[in-house]
Amino acid sequence: MGCGYGTLGVVIQKLNPSCSVVSVDVNPRAVELTGINSQQNGLDLNAFVSDGFESVEGTFDHIVSNPPIRAGKKVIYKMFEDAYMHLNEGGLFTIVIRKQQGAESAVKKLNEIFNNCEVIDRDKGYWILQSSKLTG
Repeated sequence: MGCGYGTLGVVIQKLNPSCSVVSVDVNPRAVELTGINSQQNGLDLNAFVSDGFESVEGTFDHIVSNPPIRAGKKVIYKMFEDAYMHLNEGGLFTIVIRKQQGAESAVKKLNEIFNNCEVIDRDKGYWILQSSKLTG
């Protein structure tokens, strides 16, 4: 979600070749660059333009994002809520966010939505957060 020029999607696909990767971004140029980077790495990612989850169909086992923090909390918190709705039971939502750009408030919001949020790692001001859609 918010694929940029495709780094996360390409790395995920390279490390998990049997996994199907869908990459979306609101910016058509970002989607174009994701496609180019995918091809240059011998991959076939499904990349398309979508404003958040607006054009995304189906549910997923894992959603990964480096959310567009500068878009504001209203936008990214909606993205968090929509991610919950697009996850399969037991699915994971993983984000990377800078501490200075709201990591602590993101933890609180993810706890509200998912009833869980784990700080997977912290390094040089960046936090990796993960929530799971609990079953039952």
